[in-house]
Amino acid sequence: HLSSNGNAFIVLADYIRKSDSGTIAAILPLVTSTNASAREIRQFLGRNYHVETIVTSHDPKRIYFSENTSIGEMLIVCRLWPNFRKQKPPTRFVNLAINPATPADAISVTQAIVNDSVLGDLGTIQEWPASRVALGDWGAVQFLSPYLCRQFVELKEGRLFKAALLKSIAEVGPEGRRIRDAFTKSSLPDSEARVALWQHDSEVTQSMATKPDTHIAAKPAKRHLANRYWDQRSTLLLPLRLFLPTTRVIAPRLSTPSLGSAWSPCRLNESLRQFSDCEKALCAYLNSSIGILAMLGDRSNKKPTYPNLSLDDLRKLVVPDFNAISEDAVSALAAAYDRYAEDILLPLPQMDSCEVRRGLDDAVCDALGLDGEFVGSVRRQLGSEPSVTGVRYGG
Repeated sequence: HLSSNGNAFIVLADYIRKSDSGTIAAILPLVTSTNASAREIRQFLGRNYHVETIVTSHDPKRIYFSENTSIGEMLIVCRLWPNFRKQKPPTRFVNLAINPATPADAISVTQAIVNDSVLGDLGTIQEWPASRVALGDWGAVQFLSPYLCRQFVELKEGRLFKAALLKSIAEVGPEGRRIRDAFTKSSLPDSEARVALWQHDSEVTQSMATKPDTHIAAKPAKRHLANRYWDQRSTLLLPLRLFLPTTRVIAPRLSTPSLGSAWSPCRLNESLRQFSDCEKALCAYLNSSIGILAMLGDRSNKKPTYPNLSLDDLRKLVVPDFNAISEDAVSALAAAYDRYAEDILLPLPQMDSCEVRRGLDDAVCDALGLDGEFVGSVRRQLGSEPSVTGVRYGG
C-alpha cells in the first residue's frame, strides 16, 4: 500500500538493491510508523528485512530530521536477513529527548547507538521483538518513556483488565468535517433547536460535564445530510484533535445530545445494561490516566503535541468491556463521574497534581482491579512526556 511517496521510494530501494547484504536507510514521516494506511509497508519491511534501528525525535524544538518540514519524522535502518531459519534480533527503538543540532553532536549520539551505549539525558532505547515489528506494530515510537510503551502493549492486549475495542460497544461518528459541510454556526436557535460543541477550547471545556457552545443550522443545499447527521448526535463526545499541553478534558458529557466540529459523537449500544451508567462510566474512564494512555498510545503522530484522531483511531480505543465487568464496577465508575463531573480538571502537564484526575484514577483502580502504584506511575510518566508538556523532557 503506497500511501505516500516515501513508501514508493522504499519499494524502489528494495528493487534496485544489488547484494544479499544490502541495507535500506530512510527518513520517513513519523505517521508511517502508526497509521493504518501504512501498515502494509511496515509489514513488508518487517518480513523481508531485519528492521535494525528506528530513531525518532521527541524534542519539541525539532521533531524532524529533514530541512523544510515541520512534521514528525523517523530514521529507519533495515538490513537483509539472509538466514530465514534463524530468528531475527529485536528492533531497537531510539527515542531522542534532544535532537542533535550539530554534526559533532550527531556523531556522538550515533556512536552511542551503534555501540549500544547508554544515551543518558539524550534519549531512551528499547527493544521490541522482530515478530511484533513484522506484524506492523511499531508503537514504541509513541512515547519517550519505555515504561509507557510497554504498559500500552499490556493494555492493548487485554492483560490489565477485561477490555474491548470501543467499536464493539459503541458507534462513533460522524466526523467533524461532515458537520462543517452540512451545518453553519448561529448565535440564535432555529426552528429545530439544534446545538453543538463546536470548538475544543480548554478555557471553556474544563470539566467532564459541559454544555454546547453554539447553535447550528442546516445549510439549505445539505438539509438531507444534516438531518442524517443530527440523528447520530450524542451526549458523549470524543476528540478529533487535541493540543496536549493545554487539554483538560479528553471526553466531555453534555447536558443535551449534540454534534461537534472538533468532536465526534459516541453512542453506546442500546443492548448495554444500565445504559446511562455505562455512558457515565466510560466518560470517567476516558478522562482517567489509563484512558489517556489508551488514546495517546494509538494516535497518529504527524505532530505528537497536536494529534489528529480519525474515526478509526477512536473506534479502536481500548476501553472496559461493559458486557464482561461486574455491575458493581460500572456503578463505581458512574459514581466517580457523578462526584467529579462539575469539577475543573487541570491541563494534562499538571495531571499528577490534579485532585480530580487522581480521584478518577482511584475509581478506575477500584473498579477494574488495577494497582494504585502502577496507575500513579502512568499518570506521572504521561504528565512528563514532551508531547504532553510541549517542552523538552525535564525542561
